[in-house]
Amino acid sequence: MTKMKESGIDWIGQIPEEWEMNKFKYLFNTSKGLSITKDCLTEKGIPVINYGQIHSSLTKQVQSFDTRLPFINDSYLSNKNAQLNKGDFIFADTSEDLEGAGNFSTRLDSLGYFLAGYHTIIVRLKNNENHDFRYFMHLFDSIANRKQIQNKVSGVKVFSVTQGILNNIFVVIPPKTEQTKIADFLDKKTAQLDKVKALLEEQIQKLKDYRASLIYETVTKGLDKNVPMKDSGIDWIGQVPEGWEVKRLKDYVDFQTGTTPPQSIGVNQEREGVRWFKPGDFSDESVDLTSAENYITSEIVKQQKLSVYPEKTILVVGIASIGKVGYSENHSYSNQQITALKVTGQTFPKYLAYLMFSSGQYIRETALYTIVPIINNQYLSSLKIVLPNRVVQETIVEYLDKKIEQINKMIVIKNDQIKNINKQRQTLIYDYVTGKRRV
Repeated sequence: MTKMKESGIDWIGQIPEEWEMNKFKYLFNTSKGLSITKDCLTEKGIPVINYGQIHSSLTKQVQSFDTRLPFINDSYLSNKNAQLNKGDFIFADTSEDLEGAGNFSTRLDSLGYFLAGYHTIIVRLKNNENHDFRYFMHLFDSIANRKQIQNKVSGVKVFSVTQGILNNIFVVIPPKTEQTKIADFLDKKTAQLDKVKALLEEQIQKLKDYRASLIYETVTKGLDKNVPMKDSGIDWIGQVPEGWEVKRLKDYVDFQTGTTPPQSIGVNQEREGVRWFKPGDFSDESVDLTSAENYITSEIVKQQKLSVYPEKTILVVGIASIGKVGYSENHSYSNQQITALKVTGQTFPKYLAYLMFSSGQYIRETALYTIVPIINNQYLSSLKIVLPNRVVQETIVEYLDKKIEQINKMIVIKNDQIKNINKQRQTLIYDYVTGKRRV
């Protein structure tokens, strides 16, 4: 049985008696990536990895020929310090959430030049002879290291990881022979888990694509595939059933734009008052706005004489995340980035909500441009839409509500499976890089 000793670090706990502990700075050299901006990126040149790639599209392993990498002019090769070698680690020095603090990538290849770009920290082993960099790749991905970093970072909206923070965390150091055994084992096991995770992610994307296609086909073509069709005259819709109306959005709704109370007085997160929606409350998963981060108290609604939106109102984001659509079953209000579509006449509100939800991509492509894309009431007024009779609208909504609920449940199940894989992966890595389980 392995004899254990205390590491002295809460997130590491006990380690094998023969293993060592040391500060990061005694094993690694750190330096900054290039001081460039997005404007410096080019179509061709030398591959470069920036903090955006570390946080989003890349895994913990990256190679210079990865097609997801941007490029930079080869004049930057004069900066020798930014050049990456095989086994170098590239940490993102900023993160928009605490969970992302400590995200990094590792260069696995040695084919050609490869540079570290903006908002990155390069971490390089001082002595490659005595260590296997792959072990540290797994160690850096464990909660043993991540939690040390996350406990030291500072920030509110953006969390900063500095060279000083990295240099002062503690790392676990097994003998090199065991580093290699651990790395070989974890390389194989994590690859198996990652393959299953990738398959689930692919299945989720197919479900999302099917959901979007289902909504579009149903709200523009109806449920009866045998009815005669006519040209709608609308590019993104094409043909529609003969009996459907083609008019402008202003013929069916009244428009109202929201506001923000002065200095946000009366805005709370206590679920008291009227839901106050912001673009961040909208989802690509569902048209239904079931919850809001903030509420406006009834007292402020009266004091400011806010014209609260009626029940069954459609909300459209007009700036920033333009084209996002939500449907509020209850009384609500919004900030000035959102326009409310208050349905008039015999139109079934949720049918129109589904139609607008499906039009999001078209709206984004045809938005007005000044400095940023924007859609205003004038744009929305002239937007052409199609509507069947009220009975067909209600039938379509009933069908879509049921089908979307089924699809979303399947997506939730697969997301839960991914969470379980992530936990299994995290536990596996932690146990072996801290010696609680031995190869």
